[in-house]
Amino acid sequence: MIDISFYNIVVPILALSPFFAFSILCLILKKGQLCPGQHSRIQAELITIWTVIFVSLMMAVETSLSNWFIGVGVVGGVYGILLSIWQGKLPNKRAIPDKAIYGALLPLGIYAIGILSTQSTPLVLLPVIVTGAVLAQLILVKAKHRLVAFNQLLPIIGVIGSVLSLVILGFGLFENDSASLFEQITPELYWYFGFLFIGLGLWLLPLFTSDEQSYTLLGVATFLILISQILWYEVVVIIG
Repeated sequence: MIDISFYNIVVPILALSPFFAFSILCLILKKGQLCPGQHSRIQAELITIWTVIFVSLMMAVETSLSNWFIGVGVVGGVYGILLSIWQGKLPNKRAIPDKAIYGALLPLGIYAIGILSTQSTPLVLLPVIVTGAVLAQLILVKAKHRLVAFNQLLPIIGVIGSVLSLVILGFGLFENDSASLFEQITPELYWYFGFLFIGLGLWLLPLFTSDEQSYTLLGVATFLILISQILWYEVVVIIG
Protein backbone atom coordinates (compact mmCIF):
# COMPACT_ATOMS: atom_id res chain seq x y z
CA MET A 1 0.00 0.00 0.00
CA ILE A 2 1.27 3.44 -0.91
CA ASP A 3 1.36 6.03 1.84
CA ILE A 4 0.13 9.38 0.50
CA SER A 5 0.57 12.39 2.77
CA PHE A 6 -2.61 14.45 3.23
CA TYR A 7 -0.67 17.71 3.10
CA ASN A 8 1.29 16.79 -0.03
CA ILE A 9 -1.99 16.15 -1.85
CA VAL A 10 -4.03 19.10 -0.57
CA VAL A 11 -1.44 21.89 -0.51
CA PRO A 12 -0.77 21.96 -4.29
CA ILE A 13 -4.48 22.39 -5.05
CA LEU A 14 -5.02 25.02 -2.35
CA ALA A 15 -1.90 26.97 -3.35
CA LEU A 16 -2.07 26.85 -7.14
CA SER A 17 -5.83 27.15 -7.67
CA PRO A 18 -6.16 30.62 -6.08
CA PHE A 19 -3.10 31.76 -8.03
CA PHE A 20 -4.74 30.63 -11.28
CA ALA A 21 -8.03 32.31 -10.26
CA PHE A 22 -6.15 35.47 -9.29
CA SER A 23 -4.41 35.54 -12.68
CA ILE A 24 -7.81 35.38 -14.40
CA LEU A 25 -9.14 38.21 -12.25
CA CYS A 26 -6.06 40.36 -12.93
CA LEU A 27 -6.65 39.84 -16.65
CA ILE A 28 -10.28 40.90 -16.22
CA LEU A 29 -9.29 43.98 -14.24
CA LYS A 30 -6.81 44.94 -16.96
CA LYS A 31 -8.77 44.10 -20.11
CA GLY A 32 -12.40 44.04 -19.01
CA GLN A 33 -14.50 47.12 -19.63
CA LEU A 34 -15.61 47.54 -16.04
CA CYS A 35 -17.55 50.37 -14.47
CA PRO A 36 -16.07 51.81 -11.24
CA GLY A 37 -18.56 49.88 -9.13
CA GLN A 38 -17.65 46.50 -10.67
CA HIS A 39 -13.96 47.33 -10.41
CA SER A 40 -14.27 48.09 -6.72
CA ARG A 41 -16.42 45.04 -5.95
CA ILE A 42 -14.04 42.62 -7.69
CA GLN A 43 -11.10 44.08 -5.78
CA ALA A 44 -13.04 43.75 -2.53
CA GLU A 45 -13.73 40.06 -3.16
CA LEU A 46 -10.03 39.26 -3.61
CA ILE A 47 -9.96 38.64 0.15
CA THR A 48 -11.11 35.11 -0.76
CA ILE A 49 -7.86 34.58 -2.68
CA TRP A 50 -5.70 35.72 0.22
CA THR A 51 -7.64 33.54 2.67
CA VAL A 52 -7.15 30.36 0.63
CA ILE A 53 -3.47 31.21 0.14
CA PHE A 54 -2.97 31.50 3.90
CA VAL A 55 -4.72 28.17 4.48
CA SER A 56 -2.31 26.57 2.01
CA LEU A 57 0.66 28.24 3.71
CA MET A 58 -0.32 26.85 7.11
CA MET A 59 -0.47 23.37 5.59
CA ALA A 60 2.70 23.85 3.53
CA VAL A 61 4.72 23.93 6.74
CA GLU A 62 4.02 20.19 7.04
CA THR A 63 5.40 19.44 3.56
CA SER A 64 8.90 19.31 2.10
CA LEU A 65 8.55 22.80 0.60
CA SER A 66 11.54 25.03 1.33
CA ASN A 67 11.05 27.64 4.05
CA TRP A 68 12.23 30.22 1.53
CA PHE A 69 9.26 29.57 -0.74
CA ILE A 70 6.90 29.58 2.24
CA GLY A 71 8.34 32.92 3.34
CA VAL A 72 7.77 34.43 -0.11
CA GLY A 73 4.21 33.08 -0.05
CA VAL A 74 3.62 34.73 3.33
CA VAL A 75 4.87 38.03 1.90
CA GLY A 76 2.42 37.69 -0.99
CA GLY A 77 -0.47 36.84 1.31
CA VAL A 78 0.25 39.70 3.71
CA TYR A 79 0.61 42.09 0.78
CA GLY A 80 -2.79 40.93 -0.50
CA ILE A 81 -4.43 41.47 2.89
CA LEU A 82 -2.99 44.99 3.03
CA LEU A 83 -4.42 45.65 -0.44
CA SER A 84 -7.86 44.54 0.72
CA ILE A 85 -7.65 46.76 3.80
CA TRP A 86 -6.60 49.69 1.61
CA GLN A 87 -9.43 49.07 -0.83
CA GLY A 88 -11.96 48.74 1.98
CA LYS A 89 -11.09 52.19 3.33
CA LEU A 90 -11.73 53.96 0.02
CA PRO A 91 -15.05 55.85 -0.13
CA ASN A 92 -17.73 55.87 -2.85
CA LYS A 93 -16.84 52.56 -4.51
CA ARG A 94 -13.40 53.77 -5.48
CA ALA A 95 -10.76 51.22 -6.46
CA ILE A 96 -7.06 51.07 -5.71
CA PRO A 97 -4.62 51.25 -8.68
CA ASP A 98 -4.57 48.02 -10.65
CA LYS A 99 -0.76 48.04 -10.71
CA ALA A 100 -0.81 47.54 -6.95
CA ILE A 101 -2.98 44.45 -7.45
CA TYR A 102 -0.70 43.05 -10.14
CA GLY A 103 2.22 43.32 -7.73
CA ALA A 104 0.89 40.34 -5.79
CA LEU A 105 1.46 38.11 -8.83
CA LEU A 106 5.23 38.04 -8.28
CA PRO A 107 5.46 36.61 -4.74
CA LEU A 108 2.48 34.33 -5.27
CA GLY A 109 3.97 33.17 -8.56
CA ILE A 110 7.26 32.30 -6.86
CA TYR A 111 5.33 30.43 -4.17
CA ALA A 112 3.43 28.55 -6.90
CA ILE A 113 6.68 27.63 -8.66
CA GLY A 114 8.03 26.29 -5.37
CA ILE A 115 4.94 24.13 -4.94
CA LEU A 116 5.20 22.83 -8.50
CA SER A 117 8.85 21.91 -8.03
CA THR A 118 7.93 19.49 -5.23
CA GLN A 119 5.28 17.60 -7.19
CA SER A 120 5.87 14.16 -8.65
CA THR A 121 3.80 14.91 -11.77
CA PRO A 122 2.84 18.03 -13.75
CA LEU A 123 -0.68 16.61 -13.98
CA VAL A 124 -1.43 18.60 -10.82
CA LEU A 125 -2.11 21.49 -13.21
CA LEU A 126 -5.34 19.89 -14.44
CA PRO A 127 -7.19 20.00 -11.08
CA VAL A 128 -5.68 23.45 -10.52
CA ILE A 129 -7.26 24.74 -13.73
CA VAL A 130 -10.67 23.24 -12.93
CA THR A 131 -10.74 24.48 -9.34
CA GLY A 132 -9.22 27.84 -10.23
CA ALA A 133 -11.86 28.44 -12.90
CA VAL A 134 -14.79 27.80 -10.56
CA LEU A 135 -13.14 29.88 -7.81
CA ALA A 136 -12.69 32.80 -10.21
CA GLN A 137 -16.35 32.62 -11.22
CA LEU A 138 -17.41 32.42 -7.58
CA ILE A 139 -15.59 35.68 -6.88
CA LEU A 140 -17.04 37.34 -9.97
CA VAL A 141 -20.59 36.30 -9.09
CA LYS A 142 -20.20 37.52 -5.53
CA ALA A 143 -18.91 40.82 -6.94
CA LYS A 144 -22.10 41.06 -9.05
CA HIS A 145 -20.17 41.31 -12.28
CA ARG A 146 -21.77 41.98 -15.67
CA LEU A 147 -19.27 40.10 -17.81
CA VAL A 148 -21.79 37.58 -19.10
CA ALA A 149 -19.28 35.80 -21.34
CA PHE A 150 -17.35 34.55 -18.31
CA ASN A 151 -20.48 32.79 -17.02
CA GLN A 152 -20.07 30.54 -20.06
CA LEU A 153 -16.31 30.56 -20.62
CA LEU A 154 -15.24 29.51 -17.10
CA PRO A 155 -17.65 26.53 -16.87
CA ILE A 156 -16.47 25.40 -20.32
CA ILE A 157 -12.88 25.48 -19.07
CA GLY A 158 -13.98 23.41 -16.09
CA VAL A 159 -15.73 20.83 -18.25
CA ILE A 160 -12.78 20.51 -20.65
CA GLY A 161 -10.37 20.11 -17.74
CA SER A 162 -12.64 17.50 -16.14
CA VAL A 163 -12.95 15.50 -19.36
CA LEU A 164 -9.16 15.50 -19.80
CA SER A 165 -8.81 14.40 -16.19
CA LEU A 166 -11.18 11.48 -16.76
CA VAL A 167 -9.30 10.42 -19.90
CA ILE A 168 -5.93 10.54 -18.12
CA LEU A 169 -7.38 8.67 -15.16
CA GLY A 170 -8.77 5.98 -17.48
CA PHE A 171 -5.40 5.45 -19.16
CA GLY A 172 -3.68 5.32 -15.77
CA LEU A 173 -6.05 2.66 -14.48
CA PHE A 174 -5.71 0.67 -17.71
CA GLU A 175 -1.92 0.60 -17.42
CA ASN A 176 -1.99 -0.31 -13.71
CA ASP A 177 -4.40 -3.23 -13.44
CA SER A 178 -3.10 -4.51 -10.09
CA ALA A 179 -5.93 -5.89 -7.98
CA SER A 180 -4.44 -4.60 -4.72
CA LEU A 181 -3.94 -1.13 -6.22
CA PHE A 182 -7.49 -0.98 -7.52
CA GLU A 183 -8.77 -2.05 -4.10
CA GLN A 184 -6.82 0.80 -2.51
CA ILE A 185 -8.19 3.52 -4.78
CA THR A 186 -11.79 2.28 -5.20
CA PRO A 187 -13.26 4.34 -2.30
CA GLU A 188 -11.55 7.50 -3.58
CA LEU A 189 -12.89 6.85 -7.08
CA TYR A 190 -16.47 6.54 -5.85
CA TRP A 191 -16.26 9.78 -3.90
CA TYR A 192 -14.42 11.50 -6.76
CA PHE A 193 -17.14 10.72 -9.32
CA GLY A 194 -19.91 11.66 -6.89
CA PHE A 195 -18.42 15.02 -5.91
CA LEU A 196 -17.37 15.84 -9.49
CA PHE A 197 -20.72 15.17 -11.17
CA ILE A 198 -22.76 16.94 -8.51
CA GLY A 199 -20.35 19.89 -8.45
CA LEU A 200 -20.31 20.23 -12.24
CA GLY A 201 -24.08 19.88 -12.33
CA LEU A 202 -24.54 22.79 -9.91
CA TRP A 203 -21.92 24.84 -11.76
CA LEU A 204 -23.53 24.29 -15.17
CA LEU A 205 -27.16 24.51 -14.03
CA PRO A 206 -27.59 28.26 -14.73
CA LEU A 207 -26.47 27.68 -18.34
CA PHE A 208 -29.59 25.58 -18.96
CA THR A 209 -32.11 27.66 -17.02
CA SER A 210 -33.26 31.26 -16.97
CA ASP A 211 -32.08 31.70 -13.39
CA GLU A 212 -29.28 34.11 -12.54
CA GLN A 213 -26.01 32.87 -11.11
CA SER A 214 -26.44 32.16 -7.41
CA TYR A 215 -23.49 32.83 -5.13
CA THR A 216 -24.70 30.19 -2.66
CA LEU A 217 -25.18 27.55 -5.35
CA LEU A 218 -21.80 28.32 -6.87
CA GLY A 219 -20.18 28.23 -3.44
CA VAL A 220 -21.44 24.68 -2.90
CA ALA A 221 -20.25 23.74 -6.41
CA THR A 222 -16.81 25.19 -5.68
CA PHE A 223 -16.47 23.15 -2.50
CA LEU A 224 -17.58 19.90 -4.17
CA ILE A 225 -15.29 20.42 -7.16
CA LEU A 226 -12.37 21.23 -4.86
CA ILE A 227 -12.85 17.96 -2.98
CA SER A 228 -13.22 16.01 -6.23
CA GLN A 229 -9.98 17.43 -7.63
CA ILE A 230 -8.07 16.61 -4.46
CA LEU A 231 -9.34 13.02 -4.70
CA TRP A 232 -8.39 12.87 -8.40
CA TYR A 233 -4.87 14.03 -7.67
CA GLU A 234 -4.54 11.52 -4.85
CA VAL A 235 -5.51 8.67 -7.18
CA VAL A 236 -3.16 9.91 -9.91
CA VAL A 237 -0.24 10.08 -7.47
CA ILE A 238 -0.99 6.57 -6.23
CA ILE A 239 -1.20 4.96 -9.66
CA GLY A 240 1.68 7.07 -11.03
